[in-house]
Amino acid sequence: MAQEVMHGERFSKGKVSSPALGEISGIVSSINNPGMFWVHNDSGDEANIYLIDSVANLKTTYRLEGINAVDIEDIAWVEVEGKSYIVLADIGDNLATRANISLYIFPEPLYKSNQVNDTIPKNEINIKTLIYPGKARDAEAIFVDPMDKQFYLISKREFRSILYTAAIFETNKPHFVLKPLISFPFTFITAADISPRRDALIMKNLTSIYYWPLRNNMSISKALSETYLPVPYEPEPQGEAITFDRSSDGFFTISERPFGLDSYLYYYHISKP
Repeated sequence: MAQEVMHGERFSKGKVSSPALGEISGIVSSINNPGMFWVHNDSGDEANIYLIDSVANLKTTYRLEGINAVDIEDIAWVEVEGKSYIVLADIGDNLATRANISLYIFPEPLYKSNQVNDTIPKNEINIKTLIYPGKARDAEAIFVDPMDKQFYLISKREFRSILYTAAIFETNKPHFVLKPLISFPFTFITAADISPRRDALIMKNLTSIYYWPLRNNMSISKALSETYLPVPYEPEPQGEAITFDRSSDGFFTISERPFGLDSYLYYYHISKP
């Protein structure tokens, strides 16, 4: 039986109030703006990212210039040569019909007080195109290994979700074929993250959270081949997003607002027995 990761009670940090944030599908802790978070909506929104504070208040909206989003489903972080970048994943494909999917990679903005709208210039956005081997698939979860900058994606709708990878930061080429690595004993993964200290990985679907320790520079595929540790989780209405805090001591979740239900920024502290 899997050992359980213990934690204190769930803390509500704040209620999402902005009408612009109706379908939050991804969240990542900000590096350049400590205590804040980048979030985005999924299909139906334009190519926007939103900065919220520690109590879920919307601070500013950034539009990605020249990008026509299809279905943005997750957001990740990576540091390259001491500089923080955002990886925005336009990877949603419910009907598995897209010939390819896209990543938009750009320097993480620094929040300017009282500026409610801004633009990520087109010339700062690096677009990477991904293709699945065999056939198109749906996915909603990505992360980047901070040690070797390898990119990972987890498919959603198979009976067993699959881990894919691509070396998108090793070359300047724009097109990559995803390589399948392992499959999981669960499905419908909607978000993933790797801890800033690179000591843990986390994934979630609508009902469960899965946690893996990362030990002694262990490879991602080896770590995820081991038995996960389930984290007690109180499901949210259409709860699709998860991120570690920057200290790697816990994680945050946030949800969409289906049928007008409320959405909250929640924090879980992790302590291993």
